[in-house]
Amino acid sequence: MQRMRFAIVFLLCLFLLPSVLSGQAASRTTLRVLTVNTWSGLDYEGFFKFGEYESDERREERFAALVEEIKKSAPDVIFVQEANFAGRYARRLAGALGFTEIHQVSNGGIKFGPVGLPSNFKEGMAILAQPSLGLQRHDVWKLSGPFGLYGDFATFHFGEAVFSLVGKIIVDETPLYLVNVHLVASPPDEENLFRKLRQLPEGREITDEQFGQALAAAKEKNQRRGDEVKKLLEDLKSLPEGAPVIIAGDFNAEIDSPEVKTFMSSAGALDTLTAAREKNPAGSEESRFSWDSVRNENIAYSSRPVNASGQKLEGYALLNALDAALQRRIDYVFLNKKFRPEDVLSSSISIDSKESGLHPSDHFGVFAVVDLKHVCETSPQEPPTVARLPGFTKEFLPILMVDTDIGFGYGLKAFLLNPLRRSESFDFVLFNSSKGERWYRFVFSWPDFETRQGKIYPVALDLTLDYDKMIKNSFFGVGNRSRYEDREYYTREPIEASLALSRGFTMKTVGQIGLKYATIENSNFSDESRLRDLPPGLNSSRASYLSLFGNLRYDSRDSFIHPSEGIVLQAEAEYAPRMGWTNVRFGRLAGWFQYYTVLFYPKTVLAFRLGGQSLFGEDLPVQVLLPLGGNRTLRGSPQDRYLDESHLILNAELRFPVFWRFGGVLGMDAGKVWPSLGDMDFRGWIVNPTIGLRFYMKTFIVRLDIGLGKESTGFYFNFGHIF
Repeated sequence: MQRMRFAIVFLLCLFLLPSVLSGQAASRTTLRVLTVNTWSGLDYEGFFKFGEYESDERREERFAALVEEIKKSAPDVIFVQEANFAGRYARRLAGALGFTEIHQVSNGGIKFGPVGLPSNFKEGMAILAQPSLGLQRHDVWKLSGPFGLYGDFATFHFGEAVFSLVGKIIVDETPLYLVNVHLVASPPDEENLFRKLRQLPEGREITDEQFGQALAAAKEKNQRRGDEVKKLLEDLKSLPEGAPVIIAGDFNAEIDSPEVKTFMSSAGALDTLTAAREKNPAGSEESRFSWDSVRNENIAYSSRPVNASGQKLEGYALLNALDAALQRRIDYVFLNKKFRPEDVLSSSISIDSKESGLHPSDHFGVFAVVDLKHVCETSPQEPPTVARLPGFTKEFLPILMVDTDIGFGYGLKAFLLNPLRRSESFDFVLFNSSKGERWYRFVFSWPDFETRQGKIYPVALDLTLDYDKMIKNSFFGVGNRSRYEDREYYTREPIEASLALSRGFTMKTVGQIGLKYATIENSNFSDESRLRDLPPGLNSSRASYLSLFGNLRYDSRDSFIHPSEGIVLQAEAEYAPRMGWTNVRFGRLAGWFQYYTVLFYPKTVLAFRLGGQSLFGEDLPVQVLLPLGGNRTLRGSPQDRYLDESHLILNAELRFPVFWRFGGVLGMDAGKVWPSLGDMDFRGWIVNPTIGLRFYMKTFIVRLDIGLGKESTGFYFNFGHIF
């Protein structure tokens, strides 16, 4: 009885807890933007380790100088290129500035975590922002390079790759997209540069063969950079129509180059530095270059005719050194066509002063102050509250499948989103199978689950009606010691109805309370059935209950349907009293932890779930015992393989793209049951590997899984990720 009272008190406490105040979108009239290539200090030559131009001590001094120079500019957003090691560098820089960050590894060779070859190289890019801007990772675009893995967890590739990292911030309920660019480097196709290569001083001559190879390599790289610009332009079209976009970074090409001209004309891009100079033509000529071999002493490392090891440069490498000795502007802050020239309040070369006798990088930065008032007034809004959807979406899927537990099945899945223009959804499943499953399910949600994910809302309603009759359901016994060979079959016929009310207190904190009615009838036992004689008597008849349930959830997932980033922490409680027309009384407590993160590109998501539940009550029938096994918990073990009053479940999956809308899954399920969580131990857990295939539709996911258990192999068809 004490446990029952505790369950009731816990349930009430979920809704007596004070709401956590939501973080509001930033409100500002200007945005201060900085882009800077921070320079790895490597010569990119070597197998086990790249050559380094400077000592560890000098690199640390440069980092400290960079932090001080950035603080002088006081930016709101920073685009960083050539960060090495990308994740570690981005986190360290963000920590020193009090910013949040996102990053992407672009090149790393062969590595698992920080270990691999080349040992001192794992380069990439990052975007940093003031915490109030709510910086989120939106996408990663690969612009060129070989197939491979690119990420913090692992890199595996054999050539240079080029990426764009896309972030999103919210200003006055207006989403602004931030696109960080670092295109491939090569000398421009200029006759003067090639003439210098042919007219080297005595002792540094270049042969005709070397000259031809250098010329061909430069032209190939220039063509590649042009192709990267074309890919970037295509990818920019995937961003929401009408949204303001800031594209910044190291283009490795001057403003009058074919690549930059193509980009600006096709994207309608506005160069902030040009716009600022048109306002103030008398600006200093000295500050026009971001790659300035005259003012920046660090460029001497890459413009000299030897590498970091002192070896003489030849051919294309020598051409690069000649190019490095010139003054150019190759770094930009561009604004898309949502912005007007008058929105550029100022723009200048930045990060160009010495700190403690050192320039922070071999590049100077570009800094811009942008007026946001016009774009915030004229761009699509993304309020923190649920907004009405603009149109009606419907999807239908005929079902033909084979499942270990249910046999051959056929039916229809239908999903209707916003037919009443209230952001609601209707979800239908009609299904029959050869082993006697009759599954009819209806879910009405207002607003729709995905629509309200990550939003603040006063109330949401979910109505679920579920009938899932199994003519040939399995019973093995109760507890971990139940034996597979004791399997018997009976008919299980559940009818469930639930009505839940939810509230999004903040964009990440959700509370829910509801009522659930369930009646489950067990019948059609064999003459030798143990279940028919197993107490209590409800095991062999009908168990019915009406319960009050509630949960409180912290949920930072970026999607309800297909999450790739975020955490879920959820506490649940349920209480079912015995009433005149019900015959079961119990309490249930549960806790769940879910974690999602992108490990590497192509977008491979690690998804992890750990959860535990425990029932409180006396003489509980099998109809309400907690199951382990089957398509939602322990794939590879038959449905309801293990039953008891408490259990723990652990699931881990790698979710990766295959082609088009298809994705693959490699996973592992583990679990165990006990009479109570106080009896929990960590011996003898059931662990089943799984493989799966996913088909991603607009409003739901089709799931096919194979679970490999010690006693059986399970083949499963269902909808939605397992968690």
